[in-house]
Amino acid sequence: MKAVKIDIDKIKSAFPGKAWAYAECLDSIRIGKWDGTQLVFSDNPNESLLLLLRVFDEKREIKISGEKSRDTDMYKNDELIAALADERYIMYGEHSEPDGEYTALWEERGGVLYFPAKLSFPGKNIALKLGIKNFVRYNAVPVCPKNEKYDFKTGTGGAGAIEVFDYAYKGFYYSDGKAVQL
Repeated sequence: MKAVKIDIDKIKSAFPGKAWAYAECLDSIRIGKWDGTQLVFSDNPNESLLLLLRVFDEKREIKISGEKSRDTDMYKNDELIAALADERYIMYGEHSEPDGEYTALWEERGGVLYFPAKLSFPGKNIALKLGIKNFVRYNAVPVCPKNEKYDFKTGTGGAGAIEVFDYAYKGFYYSDGKAVQL
């Protein structure tokens, strides 16, 4: 695997203000922030262990893996691509504890995730959600209905379909749907 090459100038131009940062490393997952000039994590990841980095806000995401990068801004003027309904997935946490400018989210089975904000959960429901935007497009390749065979002679057997071809992170949310502020 190739180490991630972080293009700070690209991140600066995309996010002149604050943004979230999500780092997948060989040894752990880390959530941090982009403060407009640098990436900030509770304990900075060793770049040689970094597999994937996502820097994102509500409208845009830059994803860097190896020497490749993808910026969701490239989809904004394409009429064939639509952003499907946003999804929010429960991510982590059964117990929480403030830890300076971070909140430690603990799991019963072990493990802790340091989240870069002072979280205030409503009631006893300690669940942090990750917002995801799905990008879809129409694929004209015929899809056969269930239990029907494709007729190779006539080229019939179904119509095209809508497919999810990419997704981007867009923020963090409390269990009641309220966005966690940067």
